[in-house]
Amino acid sequence: MTSEYVWVYNPKPAKLNKYQKDLITDKVSEIIKNSSKFNTIVHRIQIRAGRLYIYHLCEQYGWNDPSNTFIEPLIDDKYNEFPLARIMIINSNCSKCRLDWQRHNGQWMDLKEGTLEECLKFIEEDDWFSHYFSENF
Repeated sequence: MTSEYVWVYNPKPAKLNKYQKDLITDKVSEIIKNSSKFNTIVHRIQIRAGRLYIYHLCEQYGWNDPSNTFIEPLIDDKYNEFPLARIMIINSNCSKCRLDWQRHNGQWMDLKEGTLEECLKFIEEDDWFSHYFSENF
């Protein structure tokens, strides 16, 4: 009789105080501002429950058709806000983070683990996110 073991890695996000959240927000805002790719698509960042959410605006299809109704209110009457990525901050100094991407069904999928800077660099350079940076998006 054999037994099988399943190893499950499920890290918990760090509990961040206001000072730590402000430091992370400032650091990420500076990276976004200095990136020619990020500063064109990132609309907003937010830290909630130890996770950094990066949002972008997407023009909602059919926004100028008066017969269309939308469940969520549109920004500037034509844009909808979508999460570009989520970075779970595992320790408060951001040396261990996990990058997640939201699937069409609302579930989050793990993509990479590394420092905060490595996760942001992955978003900026990897083919996984390349369609966000294309001019046709």
